[in-house]
Amino acid sequence: MTARPLLVVDDDADLREAITDVLRDAGYEVIVASNGRHALEVLAQAAPLPGLVLLDMMMPVLDGAGFLAEVRGHPRFGGIPVVVFSASAHPNLQGLGAKGWVRKPVDLDALLEVVSQHAQR
Repeated sequence: MTARPLLVVDDDADLREAITDVLRDAGYEVIVASNGRHALEVLAQAAPLPGLVLLDMMMPVLDGAGFLAEVRGHPRFGGIPVVVFSASAHPNLQGLGAKGWVRKPVDLDALLEVVSQHAQR
């Protein structure tokens, strides 16, 4: 479906695996990270860069906001669109620099819709 992989970043291993399975079943290539710091390491090694990052906001080591702050100023990673996972009914997407959001608990149809809208090819 898309030539560029999707990066799923979430510290909940079960949720990360479930989301990965759904996305792969839908035809996407998926790479994963367990927190924001790990995601930065994955991005540094990625070729090609992901076409979309699906990012949990609440994680240990480096949370979603910290990850976004580091990525937005990075010359190589700054253009990658990010969609956040949030339990909040109305996250501040503009303030975060995110393109969209999926409310937790994750609705799989909503997830696939937001991925199809924002993933770069």
